[in-house]
Amino acid sequence: MNVQELMEAFQMLPDWEDRYKLIEDLGRHLPNLPEDQLTEDNRIKDCNTRAWLIAHLNDENPPKLVFEADGETATVRGLMALMLLPFRDKTPEEVLATDPDDLFGPMGLESALSPTRRAGMEALLFRVRELAVEHAATA
Repeated sequence: MNVQELMEAFQMLPDWEDRYKLIEDLGRHLPNLPEDQLTEDNRIKDCNTRAWLIAHLNDENPPKLVFEADGETATVRGLMALMLLPFRDKTPEEVLATDPDDLFGPMGLESALSPTRRAGMEALLFRVRELAVEHAATA
């Protein structure tokens, strides 16, 4: 699912209960990380539910940053898949220049999340930026 498809799906769904079902469905389709990647170094700090995020550069020219995520529940996995959409197919520099609020603000996502889920969202976004900085230095 790309950003446009997500926005269209959210507009068609009448309430947040249905939107959370879509988010959980995204989580069920998110590939699992290999067991050896579920390490403390890859864990997203300050996330209530254990979740992991890794990134690598692909072989394109210029190289794009590819994020892979995993979490303990379908909801967390789905939220991670959703939150990584604005950063898909971008160079590390483009990731750093991306404001995810451009997508999530109009969706009303932040107001639909509990305080602990919002903290997890902020922790994920912080980790995305950390990984982009690390890979920008090596690109």
